[in-house]
Amino acid sequence: MKQQKDCHHCEGKGYIEIRDCTGDIQREETCVFCGGTGQAIQEKVPMTYRAV
Repeated sequence: MKQQKDCHHCEGKGYIEIRDCTGDIQREETCVFCGGTGQAIQEKVPMTYRAV
C-alpha cells in the first residue's frame, strides 16, 4: 500500500493563501497542484516524454 505524501505546494492544506505586498492575506485559492486534497498527485509520465 502506497503512503500518500503531502502536497509540496500547499503543504497538505489543500489551499494556498494569496498575500499582498505587506503580507496580509487577500484571499485563499484551491491548490492547483493537488486539486484541494492536500495530497501529492503521482503523475505517470510515459517513457517517451522523460528527460534523458
